[in-house]
Amino acid sequence: LRRHMDAENEVQVHEALASILSRNREQPREEPEVASNIGQQLVHMELTSPPLSIRRRIRDVAATLRPARILEVGSEIGHLSAWLLDLWEREDNPPESFELVESGSRFAVILKRLLQRYDASEWARVTVGVFEQLAAETQAWMAAASTSDIETAEATLGDPPLLTPVDLIIINVDGEAQSACVEAALPLLSKSGVLLTIEPEVPTGEVDEGDVAGQKLIVAFQAWIDLIKELSTSHHLAFQPLTGGTVVAVSSR
Repeated sequence: LRRHMDAENEVQVHEALASILSRNREQPREEPEVASNIGQQLVHMELTSPPLSIRRRIRDVAATLRPARILEVGSEIGHLSAWLLDLWEREDNPPESFELVESGSRFAVILKRLLQRYDASEWARVTVGVFEQLAAETQAWMAAASTSDIETAEATLGDPPLLTPVDLIIINVDGEAQSACVEAALPLLSKSGVLLTIEPEVPTGEVDEGDVAGQKLIVAFQAWIDLIKELSTSHHLAFQPLTGGTVVAVSSR
């Protein structure tokens, strides 16, 4: 009986996670003006961003979940971030915190201006650093803080590198870093938190041994396959195919 109840609960949780990825029909379809302008900057800077359908759907998930703490890894110049900021401005309902993580400082000034544009500087911040390292340091901080209350921990250890626990984590990086970032992020989730990322493109055709970029793509995709196999036994997974890619949701069991 216990086994049957556990199996039934697993199905219910999976269905709930999958439903979170559904379109939120209360949200507008058109791209916010600020996000559209950032999209034009991306073209000039020869940068890439998730397709429109994926940006829109991630915004829809945030609107449905209404998370208190959000962490976006790989914000670049804020194309996806602007969709989220527009949501909270329209609904006049900002989260407790929104943290944008970028590995280099060259986009930090642009991101900070974006936060100022939305009057979000009091509850949102830009953190510069290698995410995997920041996550490891935050886990160490959390472990040390577990023996005392938060105020005592902050007085003794200082502020944690990242604001945790996180209700919604968005991993917006690709290539070899994606799987490593997902693994590093999962321990930072709150009990009912959800992680979103985009399924990497499947390598096609023959790749020469001398094709460095092609070989990296194959290595990155294999790392993704290995990660999904591992997570399928320890986490709940849901996949939502959209035009231009698939959004993947992960939550703890």
